[in-house]
Amino acid sequence: MLYWCFRKDVIPTKRICRGFFLFLLLCTCSIQTTAASAIRVNLNGKAISFDAQPFIDNGRVLVPMRGILESLGYTVYWQSHTQTVLAVNENTRISLPLGSNKVSVNGKSVSIDAPAQLKNSRTFVPLRFLAEYSGADVSWNGRTSTVSITSDTVSMVSAKDSVVYIQTNKMQGSGVVLSSDGLIATNFHMIENASTAQFLFNDGSIYQGKTTVVGLDPEADIALLKISKTGLKAASISTSYAIGDAVTAIGSPDGSRNKETTGIIIGFDQDIISTSAVISHGSSGGGLFNSNGQLIGMTSAYSDQQYLSIPISLVKQVPQNLSIPLSEMKNYTYTPHGPENLRYTKSGNYAYVSWSPVYGADYYYVSFSRNQNGPFTHMKNTTLGNDHWYWGFPQCFGITANKTFYLKVTAVVNGVPTADSEVLKVIAR
Repeated sequence: MLYWCFRKDVIPTKRICRGFFLFLLLCTCSIQTTAASAIRVNLNGKAISFDAQPFIDNGRVLVPMRGILESLGYTVYWQSHTQTVLAVNENTRISLPLGSNKVSVNGKSVSIDAPAQLKNSRTFVPLRFLAEYSGADVSWNGRTSTVSITSDTVSMVSAKDSVVYIQTNKMQGSGVVLSSDGLIATNFHMIENASTAQFLFNDGSIYQGKTTVVGLDPEADIALLKISKTGLKAASISTSYAIGDAVTAIGSPDGSRNKETTGIIIGFDQDIISTSAVISHGSSGGGLFNSNGQLIGMTSAYSDQQYLSIPISLVKQVPQNLSIPLSEMKNYTYTPHGPENLRYTKSGNYAYVSWSPVYGADYYYVSFSRNQNGPFTHMKNTTLGNDHWYWGFPQCFGITANKTFYLKVTAVVNGVPTADSEVLKVIAR
């Protein structure tokens, strides 16, 4: 059973009262040392953590491109068919092919003095190139093997500044600022059937004006809101994380504004990040941050000592193609489709089956057949003594796979079955 992290009974009782984004970042300085100590990189006095160590090659410091760009608010994509890294933010689009001295910046060809390199499945770029396009000052301390970057155009927003307390006429929860011009992410269940909302920011300012729903993925429990307030402190985003990474969850559990809890990542898949950072009622829509204060997920639900967040990559994929006044959400009808991303992993002759959770599901039916076209029959859950199955992490259930068979899953929401999922073929060992 999943528990959604909203709180219905908390109402605020007191009014609490340049230019071009740093483009690729830094690329470097000629280095006069061959010191073997680990290279550190600081941006405006704050250390940047990488998933692979920077290194020196022919007098140039090379750093993992994803870690640098995501620290600056870029979204990074790997285009495997062309062996090219694509980095995008609101103003800049960078295309960097491996091994090439030519880079495309907003469609213009730019020369770099050292090509990007692939090392241990990570793309590394030279800092000097990034610095030249950022207007940043870069210095090298050979004694401490530290690159220091100073830029007036990059602001390292604190994680708390990007998390907002939300109170609707139905419930209390949290949200995360995604852009300075008023884009806020929260859970769908936070605004379901709501008509009004008040936003309380970390600086004590309050907004209770026009709120528009610009994006929805109800099945994934994601909502994107736009408010008429600018100058917000947007979270810096990262899509890189690993099991064991330290994390901090920030939200408003039980109405306690911007409360922090810490833990580590226990596991993750394409739908969920599971951590030991405690969340509870009121945490819905809050932020899950890495050790650098970068947003990696949106807190959503908890179950059996597992505290679950939606990967920020899924949040960013939601199209902003709606314009629904929040006042009309009380009339919005959520019609769930069938479960998606049905999949399995094998361990010996056992198959562990998973699917993307459907928000609001009472339970699921799992149907089994030896043939792709059926007939399908509901599998019995021998533990419960009925044919009801429940979503779980890291898998929903396990089944012996001595022979090839086929499965499909149906969610039941408010007593009504959805459409079936696509059929999954489970191949015997």
